[in-house]
Amino acid sequence: MRKLAFVLLIGILLSGCNGGDSDRSSIHSSESPAADATATAAAKSISDAEIRQLIEQLVFSHDDASNQPIINPNIKVVDSEGNAQLINGESEDAERRREKFNSCQEAFNKLYELKGASIPFLVEHLDDERQSINFRNHYTGNSVGDACFWNIYFQLQDRPRDYSRYGYSRKGRDGKDHPKPYWEGTPFDDAGGLKEWLEQNNGLNYVEMQIKCLQWLLDREKEIGAPDADSYFLDILPLEIRILERRLENGDDVTVELERLINLRDKKRVDQIPSGLLPEK
Repeated sequence: MRKLAFVLLIGILLSGCNGGDSDRSSIHSSESPAADATATAAAKSISDAEIRQLIEQLVFSHDDASNQPIINPNIKVVDSEGNAQLINGESEDAERRREKFNSCQEAFNKLYELKGASIPFLVEHLDDERQSINFRNHYTGNSVGDACFWNIYFQLQDRPRDYSRYGYSRKGRDGKDHPKPYWEGTPFDDAGGLKEWLEQNNGLNYVEMQIKCLQWLLDREKEIGAPDADSYFLDILPLEIRILERRLENGDDVTVELERLINLRDKKRVDQIPSGLLPEK
């Protein structure tokens, strides 16, 4: 697993995707069939050479990665007179740094949008030690290999927008604080790493791999449980719904159960929450 290191300045670091909701940055899975169809069309229209060029675009410099936080050069700070100034100033060197940083972000997002079409090429560069930028909050690793790892990770985790809140831990059914599962590990750890996981699951299609990674997360959230109904609606139910959405997309007959869970969510049917996930009464 990529080394976790909490950074005090993470609020202004922001990972390579401009965001900071949970550990996901601004990367989110597609929310509609139309968006999925658009991504599929894009993947079919791009050549292998163009995908490789996008990976080259992840290179911030050809030095070995420093694994020190790359501060987002688009950040503005306020001076003593109340004027907002770009953190690195406006010199030609600073402008080149901003352009390169933004180019890395752009490439990362395009590779993510290509979905499974980009994964074999990303895997080829998992050991690429050239300098990129940070693409996951609180992790200092910023090689091209790290960028490729997190791109695949975000693709396959496929977490819905309404799942969880920012933070390292949450309360469980026992009333104690528990680290959120995605800070404690990844779906790939038991296999020995991402490459090994992909090899072991090479018989699965892209959606089935997403389902497996989502199930890994859901199982661990259920082990933690929920201290109250609100926590169930935030930390568990969104994953249950997303898994059924992906299973439906994959051709499984789960429409009735999916509609039931959506109704449970929309009407806040507390009476339908499985009792084993909540504290004993």
